[in-house]
Amino acid sequence: MKFRFFAIALAFFVLSQISEAKQGSDIQTKIAIEKNLEERLHRILTEIIGTDKLIIVINAQLVSSADEEDEDEVVLPGVPLQEKLGLGLAGLELGDTAKKIKKLSAQIIVDKGLPESMLKIIKEVSAGVLGLDDERGDILTIKKMNFRKNPFSWSDIIYPPHLWGLLFTALFAVAMAAFFVFVLKTFPGSVESISQTVREAREKSASAVHGGLSSASAVNPAALFSSSEGGFARKKAESAPWREDGHFSFVTPAIADKLIFLLKKEKPENIAILLNYVPDVSAIILSGLDKKLAGDALSRLTYTRSLPGEEVIKWENELKQKLDFFVGGKEIVSDILENLSETETDEYIAFIGEGDSAFAEELKKSVFRTASLSEMSRDSLLLLYQNFNPVSFANALRSLPEDIRKKTLDKFPQGISSRLSEEIELASAPGAEKLRGERKALSRLVSRLKKDGLLKTDKTEA
Repeated sequence: MKFRFFAIALAFFVLSQISEAKQGSDIQTKIAIEKNLEERLHRILTEIIGTDKLIIVINAQLVSSADEEDEDEVVLPGVPLQEKLGLGLAGLELGDTAKKIKKLSAQIIVDKGLPESMLKIIKEVSAGVLGLDDERGDILTIKKMNFRKNPFSWSDIIYPPHLWGLLFTALFAVAMAAFFVFVLKTFPGSVESISQTVREAREKSASAVHGGLSSASAVNPAALFSSSEGGFARKKAESAPWREDGHFSFVTPAIADKLIFLLKKEKPENIAILLNYVPDVSAIILSGLDKKLAGDALSRLTYTRSLPGEEVIKWENELKQKLDFFVGGKEIVSDILENLSETETDEYIAFIGEGDSAFAEELKKSVFRTASLSEMSRDSLLLLYQNFNPVSFANALRSLPEDIRKKTLDKFPQGISSRLSEEIELASAPGAEKLRGERKALSRLVSRLKKDGLLKTDKTEA
């Protein structure tokens, strides 16, 4: 009796392990088939329409184990097996897995600017590549939307339409070079005559200036000095704001925040010296300082005076050294917090807010949170999905609470929403380190798109 009970328990355990292994294999097969079909169709359609502004989402419903057993029962010995499923999938190198497909649902999102004739071609090609069958219940949906322009990349030059402009420019340069060579060989004297004319005009101009200065010095010896001094003064005034070797040349608008923080504790005299040498940054500096301090510094420039050179150089070196060893700031703290989990980030921001509430509020706006995806518009979410790895995007959504995740998924088209939901439910969750890296990559993408003006931060519902 004990032996029989032990045999039954062992058989039940083995069958459960086989069932779990088969279920896991089916999920991996489903994801592999969908990815293979999407990549193949994306390559083909990109070649046809001449742009990669399209999104393809394929959902493959596999044949269940019960269906496979039913099919095995009706096959007679000696009768060839008729492949009813995946007729158009043989070229995709799926092998025997193509026979496991029971139904295909494909959704293609293309740019709104494509003509209807191109949409018809896309539909015919997609149906042929995927082997869609109406009797089987396959579905193909094509939608149009406005794709935002991606940031320019130099690698895009070698692809249409930039390639045509590059070729035209190269041909134009070659034609102009050939034209000049032809002119030089055909009319060799013309180049020499042009050079002689330019040389004579320069000599006449130099002689006229020399003669004028000589006459002025004969009447008034101080005139020569005054004229030279005025010329150098004008040249200095014109080049001073952007002169690389000028005093305080390291002060630029990019470091205005750090500069204002340091100047709040400086003497008005030092601030006045700085404003004198960096007029292009003076407006930013004055607006960031206390009104009384800014007014006191500016009033010291209302009268003309001469300062010792060593005093200016000493203040310049001192300010440069302070900036070189400047630590902290919103950007630095934001980068540090983005490497932490969102729970830790909230805790540190709350701790910072106890001492500096204004700085904490700025951090809340600058640090990216995955939960903020639910507040983005539909176009912004599609832009992120197009420029980010879909699996990593699904992992980021998996970490959200159920209500926020559902709110985010509802803004996507049905095909993309189903694909992300399947990835979240069926695929295994990544480790904490990988999830942190994916969140940081998504944060950098959001920051780059915001900087390029492609991503809006307003809470506009789709």
